[in-house]
Amino acid sequence: MTDALPTALATVDARRGSTEIELAPDGSSYTCVRHFGAPPERVFRAFTDPADLRVWFPSGAPPGSELTTCESDPVVDGGYHYVLVIPEYGPMSWHGRYTAIDRPGRLGANEWFVMGEGDPEGDPSVQTLTFDAVGSTATRMTMHVQMPAPEDPEAFMEESAAGLSSSLAVLDELVSGRAG
Repeated sequence: MTDALPTALATVDARRGSTEIELAPDGSSYTCVRHFGAPPERVFRAFTDPADLRVWFPSGAPPGSELTTCESDPVVDGGYHYVLVIPEYGPMSWHGRYTAIDRPGRLGANEWFVMGEGDPEGDPSVQTLTFDAVGSTATRMTMHVQMPAPEDPEAFMEESAAGLSSSLAVLDELVSGRAG
């Protein structure tokens, strides 16, 4: 652990560009690394608390999108469920089951994504998030997601990765005290 964030990542604006997302060559998994201007406990809470999730989670979606459901029970075997309604596309749902909770350092979950109405089916994506302290006031998050089916690299980077990057920027503003 270092004493502080590198000077290049000292401001929320500098961290906005710090998101690194790498899709595996076969499209079956991705890793996302991002720095935040808050300690791990605060970043962990932002990933599990519905009040925080309502601020940052939908921010990467198109204008007019609405997060209509946001539930989270962050205990092992507890669930989470988010429904985001996007104009011209309709509802998108995330159904998850927490598989590991090691506050504030690690979250694990199985997650099913559903386009439209309906219940989840098939194999889930398997997610692991780690939150490493960088000094006393910052966090390096590493998210690894193993997907149930390979993604098209171009579509993934254009849609999923772009939305994730945008949402994580708003999450940083929230946890570092810059969100409205």
